[in-house]
Amino acid sequence: MATAVLPGLNFGPEVTYILAAILIITGLALAFYGHGLWTTVMSMIGALLGSAVGFLFGAALGGMVAGLILALVGAVIGSILFTKLVKVALAFLVGLLAAAVVYGLLGGSARFTQGQLDSALIGALLVLIVVFGISYYFIDDIIGIITAAIGGLLLALGLYLLSAGTLTAGLAGLGVFLLGALVQTATIKKRQRARTRAAATPPPPPPPPPSA
Repeated sequence: MATAVLPGLNFGPEVTYILAAILIITGLALAFYGHGLWTTVMSMIGALLGSAVGFLFGAALGGMVAGLILALVGAVIGSILFTKLVKVALAFLVGLLAAAVVYGLLGGSARFTQGQLDSALIGALLVLIVVFGISYYFIDDIIGIITAAIGGLLLALGLYLLSAGTLTAGLAGLGVFLLGALVQTATIKKRQRARTRAAATPPPPPPPPPSA
């Protein structure tokens, strides 16, 4: 039963199947075509975050109507910002994930005492800055790998919702990640070589002037 996968939520089997299908389809799309879809995805994420922030501020200041108005404004602004700063947002996402992994490995407990600095948090922040800088510099080369990793993770989660088992879902997600990363990397390099050849090819000479 699909409902057994999420025992703490009141999802019916139909909702679970639909959610799993969305995750699997989205995962496959990002794994194999993420470098071409990422601008659209980041635009949607920016719109969602902007609308959420706008609604929270508007509802707190002027009630439901103001919240809805500011949600619409925030969605537009967030979509524009994330579209224009897609490389920055993607590099920051990679740095944030790396920082979260380091924070967990260093034994961070997410408990903070006023006046004291958590060594795990300091290490995670340093990793965030370093990984963000490296990722931003090489973002055009690794964007296929990043989107393939996200796609594999989404596909694994979708299979897990379908009660495929943790090992099966994990192996399927890993396989899709590796294959998608290879396909996207090859496509990106092919496009880069084509642009390089096009830039190196001189324009044709102008036609000779007509004779009198």
